This record gives sequence, structure tokens and C-alpha cells, in this order.
Amino acid sequence: MSIMEASPTKEFDLFQGVSQRVIGEIGRLGEEVSFDRDDIVFKADEPGSFFYELVEGEVDIIVLERENMHYIVKRPGEIFGWSALVEPYEYSATARCLAPTRVIRIGRDVIENVVKRHPEEGLIIYKHLIGIVAQRLRSAYQYIYRPQ
Repeated sequence: MSIMEASPTKEFDLFQGVSQRVIGEIGRLGEEVSFDRDDIVFKADEPGSFFYELVEGEVDIIVLERENMHYIVKRPGEIFGWSALVEPYEYSATARCLAPTRVIRIGRDVIENVVKRHPEEGLIIYKHLIGIVAQRLRSAYQYIYRPQ
């Protein structure tokens, strides 16, 4: 099985540089959810209404099942399910827990409302989201174009 892992020094924190007031607002509207080993958090092609921030545990993001292309989320604070934040709001991978896992589940509507009320900080959030997507895309390219 091939695994893509982001370097903690390269992956952006989605809320880095956002005020504690706004982070608190988002946090109050998030929900802590627990999963057991082998639980499916979401499946590819399902409508995405939530994204997740890892509290503890380990989640296998199955990008391409037949090609064994996976991404492991294991660093507290790391986000996954970001497809819920961008059109067409559909998960592009399946997320399966590799261990008992706790996450903060945050609705897309929470972020959309924060962006409307605090556009400057919303811009920071979306810039970091683009950084996260770009890092994972680079990891995917490295997997696809690895020397044979």
C-alpha cells in the first residue's frame, strides 16, 4: 500500500492567523465526534456538508482505492473532508478510521457565515485551505510520478 503523508512543517493550519474571537465562534458551532477503528467518516462521491479537524487518532483518506493511493491524517489539528468547503461540495475520497478517533466536525455553513461576517479572516481561512489542497496535490503528484 502506498501512503502519502504531509510534512507537519509544510501543511498549513487552517486557522493560523485568525483571531481567537473568530476561532471561538467557529469552535462553539463545531461538534466533537468519536469514531471507532474501521468506522467510515464519509465516502467518496457523497454530498459534503462537514469538514473535520483531528483531535486524536488516525484516519486513512482513501484517494484511489484500486491504485492503493492513501493519505494518512494523524497530526492533531490536521483537517480532512475539505471537499465540503469547495464546489461541488462532494467528498473526493473515503475517510476510514485506523484507530479510535476524535474529531471536531464543522459544518460548511459555519465557515460560510464566518466569511460573510468577517471577510478579512475568511480570506485567511481560504488562503490556508488552498495551501492544504496544494500540499496534498503535490503529494499526489509525487506518488503518481515516482521513479519506477
